[in-house]
Amino acid sequence: MRKLNALPLVLVVLVSILAAIPMAAFASDSSVHEYVVVIYTIPPTDDSMTDPDHALLNYHWYSTINYYINPTNSYGFSTSTVVNTITTSANTWDVETTYQVFSYKGTASKTAGTRDGYNVVSWGSYQAGAIAVTYIWARGKRILETGCRMSIYYSWSLSGQAGKMDVQNIMTHEFGHWCGLKDLYNDKDYWLTMYGYSDYGLTYARTLGLGDINGLRAVYGS
Repeated sequence: MRKLNALPLVLVVLVSILAAIPMAAFASDSSVHEYVVVIYTIPPTDDSMTDPDHALLNYHWYSTINYYINPTNSYGFSTSTVVNTITTSANTWDVETTYQVFSYKGTASKTAGTRDGYNVVSWGSYQAGAIAVTYIWARGKRILETGCRMSIYYSWSLSGQAGKMDVQNIMTHEFGHWCGLKDLYNDKDYWLTMYGYSDYGLTYARTLGLGDINGLRAVYGS
């Protein structure tokens, strides 16, 4: 994937309690600022199982996430294949910790993006340029509700088809946010699931890397 063609995945925090921001003291003496620019390059081969990088959100779930799937789509996917694909993405995280992070509760007609008591995954409209968006409602360090909307601006596939976004690939990344992980934007973290860009036909993020697992276990233990 060329970086210029990469498309972002979006995280939106809708409700949170703001921390106090201290006022900066003004110094009478002049200061010198030194700027260091670090240039990263994308590793030519998959190094995800040796890359330990991860970053955590300031909040996470303190209980098992009961989630629903709205399988309605315009791509000809059956309900069962949509459910199987998305639950596989959730289970990819669950098998890496003894804590039960996710619990699938069934299908629903709800659409992600509205706080309604349902943690739901669905397709829906969103601004061009973002493949999918995870919504988080939080209070303090505790997540209250989450949802994910896969943008219908793009074509989707369940099999890694070229020219389409892969559902399992994208949803494994998005569920990482539900687990309390941030996006990573350095090129050297390209092969990790939580790298913040993706593109058509990619499937490597279906599988967690060392850094992804480290982040999950930092929240939930091993």
